[in-house]
Amino acid sequence: MTVFDFLNVTGRLLLVGIVVFKLTQFREMANVAERFGLGLMGAGSFLTIPVILYKNQNPFEGWAVSLLTYGVILFLSGRTWRDYKHARANRQMVRQGEMWNAQRGKP
Repeated sequence: MTVFDFLNVTGRLLLVGIVVFKLTQFREMANVAERFGLGLMGAGSFLTIPVILYKNQNPFEGWAVSLLTYGVILFLSGRTWRDYKHARANRQMVRQGEMWNAQRGKP
Protein backbone atom coordinates (compact mmCIF):
# COMPACT_ATOMS: atom_id res chain seq x y z
CA MET A 1 0.00 0.00 0.00
CA THR A 2 1.39 3.36 -1.01
CA VAL A 3 1.09 6.61 0.89
CA PHE A 4 -1.64 7.78 -1.50
CA ASP A 5 -3.63 4.59 -0.95
CA PHE A 6 -3.39 5.12 2.80
CA LEU A 7 -4.45 8.76 2.48
CA ASN A 8 -7.37 7.84 0.18
CA VAL A 9 -8.61 5.08 2.49
CA THR A 10 -8.29 7.35 5.53
CA GLY A 11 -10.15 10.12 3.72
CA ARG A 12 -12.95 7.73 2.70
CA LEU A 13 -13.36 6.50 6.27
CA LEU A 14 -13.38 10.08 7.54
CA LEU A 15 -16.04 11.00 4.97
CA VAL A 16 -18.19 8.04 6.04
CA GLY A 17 -17.82 9.09 9.70
CA ILE A 18 -18.84 12.67 8.95
CA VAL A 19 -21.85 11.53 6.90
CA VAL A 20 -23.02 9.19 9.66
CA PHE A 21 -22.59 11.91 12.29
CA LYS A 22 -24.43 14.52 10.22
CA LEU A 23 -27.32 12.19 9.37
CA THR A 24 -27.77 11.00 12.95
CA GLN A 25 -27.27 14.29 14.79
CA PHE A 26 -28.63 16.90 12.36
CA ARG A 27 -31.22 15.00 10.32
CA GLU A 28 -33.85 17.73 10.63
CA MET A 29 -31.49 20.35 9.20
CA ALA A 30 -31.42 18.74 5.74
CA ASN A 31 -34.16 18.17 3.19
CA VAL A 32 -34.92 14.78 1.64
CA ALA A 33 -32.60 15.26 -1.35
CA GLU A 34 -29.71 16.25 0.92
CA ARG A 35 -30.26 13.27 3.23
CA PHE A 36 -30.53 10.81 0.35
CA GLY A 37 -27.45 12.33 -1.30
CA LEU A 38 -25.50 12.07 1.93
CA GLY A 39 -26.51 8.42 2.22
CA LEU A 40 -25.30 7.70 -1.29
CA MET A 41 -22.08 9.61 -0.60
CA GLY A 42 -21.39 7.56 2.52
CA ALA A 43 -22.19 4.26 0.83
CA GLY A 44 -20.17 5.07 -2.27
CA SER A 45 -17.26 6.29 -0.21
CA PHE A 46 -17.23 3.15 1.91
CA LEU A 47 -17.48 0.87 -1.12
CA THR A 48 -14.55 2.56 -2.87
CA ILE A 49 -12.14 1.39 -0.16
CA PRO A 50 -11.80 -2.11 -1.72
CA VAL A 51 -11.39 -0.45 -5.11
CA ILE A 52 -8.41 1.48 -3.72
CA LEU A 53 -6.86 -1.44 -1.85
CA TYR A 54 -7.52 -4.35 -4.23
CA LYS A 55 -7.30 -2.89 -7.69
CA ASN A 56 -9.08 -4.95 -10.38
CA GLN A 57 -10.02 -7.67 -7.87
CA ASN A 58 -13.38 -6.59 -6.49
CA PRO A 59 -17.00 -6.37 -7.58
CA PHE A 60 -17.41 -2.70 -6.61
CA GLU A 61 -15.11 -1.17 -9.19
CA GLY A 62 -17.75 -0.36 -11.77
CA TRP A 63 -20.41 1.30 -9.64
CA ALA A 64 -19.06 2.35 -6.22
CA VAL A 65 -17.69 5.61 -7.56
CA SER A 66 -21.00 6.22 -9.33
CA LEU A 67 -22.82 6.07 -5.99
CA LEU A 68 -20.40 8.60 -4.56
CA THR A 69 -20.66 10.88 -7.59
CA TYR A 70 -24.45 10.88 -7.79
CA GLY A 71 -24.68 11.25 -4.02
CA VAL A 72 -22.63 14.44 -4.24
CA ILE A 73 -24.75 15.68 -7.15
CA LEU A 74 -27.98 15.00 -5.27
CA PHE A 75 -26.70 16.56 -2.05
CA LEU A 76 -25.46 19.71 -3.78
CA SER A 77 -28.62 20.11 -5.86
CA GLY A 78 -30.78 19.72 -2.73
CA ARG A 79 -28.67 22.25 -0.87
CA THR A 80 -28.71 24.68 -3.80
CA TRP A 81 -32.50 24.42 -4.06
CA ARG A 82 -32.81 25.17 -0.33
CA ASP A 83 -30.45 28.16 -0.64
CA TYR A 84 -32.45 29.45 -3.63
CA LYS A 85 -35.73 29.24 -1.72
CA HIS A 86 -34.13 30.97 1.27
CA ALA A 87 -32.78 33.83 -0.86
CA ARG A 88 -36.18 34.23 -2.57
CA ALA A 89 -37.93 34.41 0.82
CA ASN A 90 -35.40 37.00 2.01
CA ARG A 91 -36.05 39.19 -1.03
CA GLN A 92 -39.78 38.93 -0.46
CA MET A 93 -39.40 39.97 3.18
CA VAL A 94 -37.32 42.98 2.16
CA ARG A 95 -40.03 44.04 -0.32
CA GLN A 96 -42.73 43.63 2.33
CA GLY A 97 -40.69 45.68 4.79
CA GLU A 98 -40.18 48.44 2.26
CA MET A 99 -43.91 48.49 1.46
CA TRP A 100 -44.79 48.60 5.14
CA ASN A 101 -42.38 51.50 5.71
CA ALA A 102 -43.79 53.34 2.67
CA GLN A 103 -47.33 52.95 3.99
CA ARG A 104 -46.24 54.51 7.28
CA GLY A 105 -44.56 57.41 5.48
CA LYS A 106 -41.01 56.35 6.33
CA PRO A 107 -38.23 56.30 3.73
